[in-house]
Amino acid sequence: MKIDPFAPSATPLPRTNKGASSSPASGSDAVQGGRSAVQLSSAQVHSLPEAPNSDFDAARVASIREDIRAGRYEIHPDRIARGLLASVRELLYENGKL
Repeated sequence: MKIDPFAPSATPLPRTNKGASSSPASGSDAVQGGRSAVQLSSAQVHSLPEAPNSDFDAARVASIREDIRAGRYEIHPDRIARGLLASVRELLYENGKL
């Protein structure tokens, strides 16, 4: 798994409302603290198209969610540690540190 570094210098793009009225925004279009607030229901999220190279598996997520609800989900700290170490090694190799 590759994790992109955080870009602290990145600034959010201004929101443009093409063809929108000049009335104040409300609900899911409200602007809070200079940022646009977007609220989606889980049904809306599940209906979004997947990215072409997405590693997201909706069926796997649903299965894990059901296992958590039923108390059957097992956490394997050794697998998590191995995956984390592999990710760190990959990042170090990419940056020429190893």
